[in-house]
Amino acid sequence: MDIDLTGFTTAQQHALFDLLILAMYADGHLSSIENEQLQKLLAAMGFVDEIDRQREFDAAVTRIRPWIQSIYKAKTQALLLADEFTDRAQQTKVLAAVHQIMSSDFNVSTWESTLLSELRMKFMM
Repeated sequence: MDIDLTGFTTAQQHALFDLLILAMYADGHLSSIENEQLQKLLAAMGFVDEIDRQREFDAAVTRIRPWIQSIYKAKTQALLLADEFTDRAQQTKVLAAVHQIMSSDFNVSTWESTLLSELRMKFMM
């Protein structure tokens, strides 16, 4: 995933990563392409060692797991994470990253479409 993180705070980077984990799990189908994209993002966030990336990935999955039980919970958490991004340029990057992770497996589920629509409305795009 090639996203320019310039101007993103550490908290925003973590919110973005959590949002992408949520998006990845929304369809219940995890692909190696999605995993590769998230590993690239973690490297861009400064987690250069594979062990560090795996630890951060696992921590994000643990944080997100309770929210993927229903579309309502997932939507609620996605909108909460989206609150971190108040700058229009960041919102555009976040929405593009979420869309990229959702469409990387060439199958956008109803859950994914719903989450993407909610984020568009949140960011007024």
